[in-house]
Amino acid sequence: MARIDTPWNLPDRTIAHADQADREVRATDFLLMAVLPLRTVEVSGIPVNELAMAALVVLCVVRPARGGARLHGLVVVLLGALLALLVHSGVSNDVEWTRRLGHVAVLAGLVWALGTGRVSLRSAALGLGAGLVGVIGLALAGIGGDTYPGRLTGYLGDPNAGAFFIAVLGVLAVLFSDDRWKVRLALAVPLLAGLVLTFSRTGLVAGAFAIFWVLAGRRLGAAGGVAVAAALVWLVDNIPDDLVLYGPFSNRSGSDALRERIIAQEQVELAAAPWYGNGPGTARVDVRGLEFFFHNSYLAVRQEGGWIALLLVLGLMAFAFLRLSRHSRAGDLSAAGAQAALIGTAVMAITLGEVLLDTPMAIAVGFALGRALHPAPEAVPDA
Repeated sequence: MARIDTPWNLPDRTIAHADQADREVRATDFLLMAVLPLRTVEVSGIPVNELAMAALVVLCVVRPARGGARLHGLVVVLLGALLALLVHSGVSNDVEWTRRLGHVAVLAGLVWALGTGRVSLRSAALGLGAGLVGVIGLALAGIGGDTYPGRLTGYLGDPNAGAFFIAVLGVLAVLFSDDRWKVRLALAVPLLAGLVLTFSRTGLVAGAFAIFWVLAGRRLGAAGGVAVAAALVWLVDNIPDDLVLYGPFSNRSGSDALRERIIAQEQVELAAAPWYGNGPGTARVDVRGLEFFFHNSYLAVRQEGGWIALLLVLGLMAFAFLRLSRHSRAGDLSAAGAQAALIGTAVMAITLGEVLLDTPMAIAVGFALGRALHPAPEAVPDA
C-alpha cells in the first residue's frame, strides 16, 4: 500500500489509498478545524471560523472524493431545496439575505466535503479536539473575554453557545480522533470539564444524552433509535420547572422569564409569516425596545423559511442519523458518536436560536455521511 509522505498530499480515488489517508493526519484539515471554536474572533466583521470553513470547502473542490463517492441524491435535493427556498423567501420579503445565504451555502459545502470523503475525518476530529481544549484552557486562564462571570466563555463567547460547540463537536473529536480508549479518555476529560463549567442546563443534558447513546442507545435498530432520539428531545422540552431551577440553577428564574417573553414574541412573528417565512436573517425579536435572537432554533428556522425549511433541515439530520444505524448497532463507536452529535444538536436547538443552521450541525451531518462511506462492520465486541 502506497504511503502518504506528507499530510498535504491528496488521496487518490482508490478505496485502499483512501483508507490510508484516513489514518494520516492532514495538516490543512487539522488546522482549519482547530479554528472553528474561535467564535468571537472576526476579520473585517466576518467570523474567522466562518472563513476557515469556507476555505476548507474551496480546498475540497480540487480534491477527489473517497473512492469516487457522491452525495446521496436525497441529500442533494434537501440541500438544494433549502437554498432555493431561502432565496425565494429573502427576495419575496425584500430583506438583506445574501450574507445569511452565504452562511448556509458554506454549511451545504461542508456536508458535501465531509460526506464525500474529501476531508480526513480523523484529521478534522483532532483539529476540533485541539481547538476546543485550547479555548477551554484559554478561558480558564482569563484569555478571550469573560462575558458571563462565573461561567466558561472566553473565545466561545456565550456559555450556552459554547456548550453547544463542546457537546456536539466534542463527541466527534473524542470518537473520531483515535481508536485507543486512553487517547479518547485523555481528550474527553477536559472537554467534559469545559462543558460542566459552562453551567448550561441544556448543554449538560445534551452531553448526558450523547454518553447514553454511545453506551446503550446505539444498540437499538433504526426505528428504535429514531423513537428514542425523538423522546429525548421531547423530554428536554418538557422538564418541570422545579427541576429546571434546581440547586445551582436556582438563580435562573429571571433569565427564564425573559426567555418566555422572547418566545412569546417569536410566536407573534410566526403567526404573521407567509408560508415561506419572513426571510433569511430575520430570526430576531424586539422585547421592550431591546433586540434578541430567537431562543428556539426550531422556531428560528420557521421564521427564516417556514415549515418547509424546518422539515428540510430535520429531514437532512434524520437521513444522516439513519445511514449509520447498522454501523452503530454493529459496534462502530465512531458511527455512534456521529449519531450522538446529531442528537445533541436536536437537543440544543430547543433553547438556542442558532443551532439548526449553524456550523456544528453541518459538521455532524457531514461526519455521519462520511462515516457511512465505510462498510458497516460485522457485529464486534464493544471497544
